[in-house]
Parts: sequence; C-alpha cells; structure tokens
Amino acid sequence: MKKRTAWILVAAVAAVAIGAAAVGALALMLRGGDSVSWSATGGYLYLNLGEEIPEQPAAQELPSLFEKRPAPLRVLVESLDRAAGDPKVGAVVLRVSVLPDVGWGRVQELRDAILRFRKSGKPAYAHIEFCSNKEYYLASACTKIYAVPTAIMDVTGLRSETMFLAGTLKKLGVEAQFEGVGKYKNAPNQFTETGFTAPHREQMEALIDSLYQQYVSGLQSGRNKTAEQVQAMIDGGPYDGQSALKAGLVDELVYQDQLKDRLKDATPISPGRYARRSRGFGFDHRPKVALVYAVGDIVPGQSQSGLAGDFVGSDTVAEALREARKDSDIRAIVLRVDSPGGSGTASDVIWREVVLAKKAKPVIVSMGDLGASGGYYISMASDAIVAQPNTITGSIGVFGGKFILRGLYDKVGITKEILLRGQNADLFSEYRPWNDEERAKYRALMVSFYQDFITRAAQGRKKTPEEIDAIAQGRVWTGTEALQHGLVDRLGGLDVALGLAKERARIGKDQDVNLVVLPEHKGFIETILERQEEGVDTVALLPPDLRHVARWMRSMARGDVLARLPFDLQVR
Repeated sequence: MKKRTAWILVAAVAAVAIGAAAVGALALMLRGGDSVSWSATGGYLYLNLGEEIPEQPAAQELPSLFEKRPAPLRVLVESLDRAAGDPKVGAVVLRVSVLPDVGWGRVQELRDAILRFRKSGKPAYAHIEFCSNKEYYLASACTKIYAVPTAIMDVTGLRSETMFLAGTLKKLGVEAQFEGVGKYKNAPNQFTETGFTAPHREQMEALIDSLYQQYVSGLQSGRNKTAEQVQAMIDGGPYDGQSALKAGLVDELVYQDQLKDRLKDATPISPGRYARRSRGFGFDHRPKVALVYAVGDIVPGQSQSGLAGDFVGSDTVAEALREARKDSDIRAIVLRVDSPGGSGTASDVIWREVVLAKKAKPVIVSMGDLGASGGYYISMASDAIVAQPNTITGSIGVFGGKFILRGLYDKVGITKEILLRGQNADLFSEYRPWNDEERAKYRALMVSFYQDFITRAAQGRKKTPEEIDAIAQGRVWTGTEALQHGLVDRLGGLDVALGLAKERARIGKDQDVNLVVLPEHKGFIETILERQEEGVDTVALLPPDLRHVARWMRSMARGDVLARLPFDLQVR
C-alpha cells in the first residue's frame, strides 16, 4: 500500500508539472518562440468576436439552419471566469473584429472579465485584422496585441452623430408637434430642430467627455502609457499594421495561420461548449437565481426579436417576473436591462411586477449598454442597481406628440373626410394640428406621468421628489455619473449583480448558483410561424438611422406617452 501511495504522489506531482509547463510554453510561443512545442494536453479559450455579442441566449429549440449564432455575453464572461481557475486552460486568444451593434457597456463588461482572467497569472492575447476605437479598447485588456501586417486600425477618438430631420419634414409637407417634460428631454428635437439646442449640446458634450475619459484611462492602463502618450496615439490615427507597430498600438505583426502555428498542438476551446461542460450534468442542487432579460425598446404586449430590432414586451417580462416570484425554489431575481425605454404605460406594467417581486425576494438590476428612461423606470423599484461605468442611464423624463401629414397628402393628392362622435375624437389624427387648448390637454398628460416617474424614482432610491427632479429633467448620465448622483448603487457587470443577489438571498459568496433564464427565448420554428401570421415587417427594410423613426411613428399613432432615451445614441 505504501508503494502504491508513493506512485500516486509521483503521478500527481508529474501532472502538476506538465500543466505548469504547458502554460509556460504557450506564453513563450506567443512572445515569438516558434520552436517551442505545445503539449497536446493543453488548451486555450478561443473567443472569435465579430459583428455581434448578443445579450440574450439563442433559442434552444433548434440551432439556426442558416447561421451559427455567436455566444451571448453571459457565456463569454462565464467561460473567462471559469477558465481563470481551470488548470486545463493555459491562456485566452481573442480574435477581434468589427462590433458595429455592440455598445460600450457590453464591451466594458467583457473587458473586465479579461482583466479578471489575467489576475490568475495566465496570459490573454488579441489578434486584430480591422478595428475601431471600441474594439481596440477591448483588445487593450490583453497581455499582448497582434495584428496582420495590412490591418486597418481606426483608432482616432470618439464621435457621436445626431441626425435632425426638421428640414426634410418641411420639404415633405410634414409638421411635427411634440410635448416633452424635462429640460434635457431632447427626443423630439430631431424632428423639430435642424441642430442642437443649448441643453441638447450640453448633455451630449458632457456624455462624450465622460466616455472619452474612460476610454483614455483604459488605454493607459492596458498599454502601460501616460495620458499624453495615449492622446498622441489617438491623434496620430488611423493606422495600418506597420504604423500601428511603430506607434506602440500592437506588439507584433502576424497572420492568423502564423499564430495558429505557434499554438502547435494546443486545443482551441469554444466558450459556449466550455461553459456548458463546466456546469456539469445530472441533478442540479445549486440554489436557483432567476435571470430575467429586458433587452430592446419597451412596448405593450409580447417581446419580439427580428431584423427591426429587439422589443421588450410588457406582458412577456411581467409574466417572467411573476413566474420567478411565485417559484419558491428561486431565491433571488436579477433583471438584466439593456433598453433605451419606450412606452410609458408598458414600462409601468413591468415596474409593478418588480415592486411585487421585491416583496417576495431580492431583486437586483444589472444594466448593459443602456438603462435609460423607460429602461430606468423598470429598474428603479429594485433592491439595487448595478451599471457599468459607461452604461447610458437616467433620462428620467417623458415626451409625446404626433406628425401632421396634411401637407404631404396635399402634395400627392390624398384627401380625407373625417366623421366625429366626441369633441376630442380626432386628437391624434395626423390630418390636422392641435390647437392651443388641445396641446395643453396633451401636455397635462406628460406632466402627470413625469410627476409619477420622479415620485416613484424617489421612493425606489430613497430620496425626495425634489432631489430626483434636480437630476432628472430627461438628463442622460454615464454609470459613473449616475453613481455620484445616487441613481445606481454599484459599478460593474452581471457578476457584481449576481454577487449582490447572493448576498441578499443569504447564499454563500463562493457558492455557485443555477441561473434560470427567463423569459424563455422563442425557438426557430415558433418565430417562423409567427412571422408567417404577421406578415413581413417592412420597418426592417429601412436604413438603421430611419428604422427607429418609423417605430416612433407607430407609437405616435397610439398616442403613447413615451419614456425613452432622448436620442438613439451611438458613440463610435
């Protein structure tokens, strides 16, 4: 027995030594040591990022018949966190490409996960073919950055573009009539103005300043440079591979096949498969925490996802919250919000379910790219709100209105005859403008909703309505600013929100939990059948800048009070 025990100890020591050697070998190879072999027992986590980092998981009914869905953000983060403590994973290799529809909040959450992985002592490497500021910010979290010799790196600083349609509407014979409450609730400006008003410009300047400071700070720490060096690097862009190498943006120029050659027999591990394997099989006795997604514009009815974008249906999310509240096995709820807002009434329906859920168990909000206006409304009754430093949040304010199309109809020869039964039956008709009395009546609805908004925000945030009103007025804040003003409680990603949920539910800090994702994502067949019933959504065929305008016009036709972000913000 003693001899057998001795052999077991020798074997264990040898296994540890081989694992350590494998990690060291990968580090040497990616520093340029082509002759170093990689043990066949070693592996590296391979994150191939391009086009999309979805918030919500894909439907499990069938894998897509036409494309392979990329891993959602939660799976990417979970795989990085698990790999940090897994001796079988020696490194992370990140292939970075263009992420046009991914906001800064999601990028920052993934970047933070890479930094946590590096704290394990293992290296992370980025490989770039084309990138802009957002993608380079992500890559800067890695130990080393590689690029192909012909790479194009549009690292030139941040910009935000706001489209104004007042001139176009005038030429078409369309008049925009809008009412809003809040000095900074500038959503209607894109229809009523030809440029920034003073409050609109003030808000935009402050917002991009905050994001830019975080961007520069990230590049400083990631590339070990001073603020002045980072500023010079940004002002010197754009770059190709050779000039990027000379300026210190990248560490070496290699093609993808050369990088693979350096990895030798190392096994690439996909994050989706790795995360699933790590969860294990069989009966799951871990404590349950519900993860409820609210991603997209908030609308009445059912949630939808398609070419026109994602929509948070009040019925769908309310039912998910209700299910989580009534399930006694679920110990806490994390509401993941990535929404610019939308219908005020639909937001209020979801808010009510958050209030009820909070009475039964802890409810923690985790904000992604956006948690603004209606997105903030559905969050404010929770036990705590967690946002990324560059999450766009706040925007406590409302607006509404209509487009008068009489001039356009006259141009194309359309006439209407309107029959009324009731003095205000045609209040929302697009054929005539409001008179002063009607406009005042509609504004009263806006003011009433705004007062409810700030009152409920005050209750949720334990402040007075006056204190909320001072930081509301439709003003948009970054997460860092929102924390200073008491609109959020912590900075961080889903991992921080889960930690708070476990703490409030008295689940051990180091104890793993079973995340129950709600609402269940609709499958491929179900989606196809629904689209056949509903017909083709022509809004999906419009250019992105005009798609959101068409969605708003649908809301205007219903006379909705909108609690929505003052603009469709994109910082590139």
